[in-house]
Amino acid sequence: MGAVSLPARTVDVLVVGAGQAGLGTARRLVDAGVPDVLVLEAAEVGASWTGRWAGLRLFTPRRFSTLPGLPFPPGPGESPTRLEMAAYLRRYADVLDVPVVTGTPVTGLTRAGTGFRAATPAGEVTARQVVVATGPHRRPRVPAAAADLAPDVVALHSSAYREPADLPDGPVLVVGGGNSAAQLALELAATRPVTVAAPGVPRALPTHVLGISLYRWLLVTGVLNAGSGTPVGRLVRRRDEAVFGRDLPRAVRAGRVRLVPHRVVGAAGRAVTLADGSVLPVHAVLWCTGFLPDTGWLEIPGALGPGGEPVHRRGASPVPGLHWMGLPWQTRVNSGLVDGVDRDARRTAGRIRRALDGAVGRRDLGGPPPHRLGRQTRWPDPATSTPPSSPCPSPRWPTRP
Repeated sequence: MGAVSLPARTVDVLVVGAGQAGLGTARRLVDAGVPDVLVLEAAEVGASWTGRWAGLRLFTPRRFSTLPGLPFPPGPGESPTRLEMAAYLRRYADVLDVPVVTGTPVTGLTRAGTGFRAATPAGEVTARQVVVATGPHRRPRVPAAAADLAPDVVALHSSAYREPADLPDGPVLVVGGGNSAAQLALELAATRPVTVAAPGVPRALPTHVLGISLYRWLLVTGVLNAGSGTPVGRLVRRRDEAVFGRDLPRAVRAGRVRLVPHRVVGAAGRAVTLADGSVLPVHAVLWCTGFLPDTGWLEIPGALGPGGEPVHRRGASPVPGLHWMGLPWQTRVNSGLVDGVDRDARRTAGRIRRALDGAVGRRDLGGPPPHRLGRQTRWPDPATSTPPSSPCPSPRWPTRP
């Protein structure tokens, strides 16, 4: 990669991260009339999706995997693949009226007076406001017990797995009880014996109810849009992660996958120890144990908790001018999903605009009003709608891909 040139060294708003949260926020900042926005991305747009395993599909249908202003293109299958999602994000970045600079990681963020200074390999950028939208899935979470496995036991985190050939022939222990663990266990079970060690029996939800996508049911009943602090939100958060689809329970009943409903608490040589005290011999291990945010570059007192976790209230940091986007449970049940980006992006954009000049209210964010469909939002068709009136220079209204 050649030298990266920054389009500006001083901006009103710096957005760190060009995933769905960063791009959706940049769009709403443009709609709010913030003219001076810069998005920096450490890799390429969509890299967080292209870097996952080959068979990954989102569990959200296409129509619910969109960002404001650009419908998701049709394709085979109800839900998009990882490559389709990456291509959609690249298209979205192309039609944004905001510079998106890739290959430019922010290696340090510090205070500079009342604003911020971001260090990058291409030089420093100063900003009045900063949105951290790098997401929670940056650093693989691997149990400490992994270090005690024998050197000849092949052990991968799901972030490093691409296809079954990445693991040696023979039995595999899949550790985890979420959607990644379920999908990968089923993929591996086609060619080898698979055991799943989960904290309990995964809650499997149907993908459809009465022929309608479960995701749509969860939207129209208000579950996904329930506030994080509401009784519904607290109930959902207390429950273990649900697995979308019932293929894993079917495979367990058919004997194609063995389920051990106990957490891995230790390892020694070629065996792992489970929470009930039992010991499982292992040949290969796939850790589907989630991720942690990578916030070591954020060098601002008060921005992070003792474990490096973001400190915020509904996305607003106690540090003036610092904002978070794309965090699970940021404001609602679906805040961490693609479909949940827009409401949080509107809130963040309004808060930033008010901080910059105090002139724009929460509802005055520009753009045409949405049409209501139950509890969903359907944005006007870009092919037939009039471009929004906005104080930002020459906004490009996305065209249908």
